[in-house]
Amino acid sequence: MKPRECWTVLATKAEDLVALNQQKVKAARENLEKLQASKDRLLTMSNEYSEKIREKELTTQSLIESNNARQFVLQLLQLSERLDRDISQAQAQLDLALQALRKAEQERLKMQTLVEQDLQAVKNYHRKLEQKQMDALGLTLFNTKSAAMHSSA
Repeated sequence: MKPRECWTVLATKAEDLVALNQQKVKAARENLEKLQASKDRLLTMSNEYSEKIREKELTTQSLIESNNARQFVLQLLQLSERLDRDISQAQAQLDLALQALRKAEQERLKMQTLVEQDLQAVKNYHRKLEQKQMDALGLTLFNTKSAAMHSSA
C-alpha cells in the first residue's frame, strides 16, 4: 500500500492558493498604505497652504488672488474626499483579501491533515502486515520444531 497522491496534490494546490492570497493581501496593504500616504501629503499641503492664505489675508491681496486661493482649497478638499473614498474601498479590498487568505489557510491545514492521516494509515498498514508476517514465520518455525521433535521421538 502506498500513500495516495491525491492528498499531496490537493495539499500543494492549497499551498499555492495560500501563496496567491498572501500576494493579494500584500498588494492590498501596499495600496492602502500608498493612499494613506497620499492623504497625509494632501493634509500637509492643505495645512501649509491654509497658513499661507492666513498670512496673505493679513496683508492686502487682490480679490483675484483671494478667489484663486479659495478655489485651490476647495480642490484640495475634493481631493481629500476622493482619497477618503479610495481609502475606504482599499480597506474593504484588504478585508476581503484577508478573509480569502484565512479560508485558504484553513483549506491548506485540512489538506495537510489529510496527507498526514493517509501517511499514518499507510504506516499502520505496513506495521500490521509486517506483524502478520512475523507471526506467520514464528508459527511456521514453531510447527517445524514441533514436527521435528515429534518425528524424532
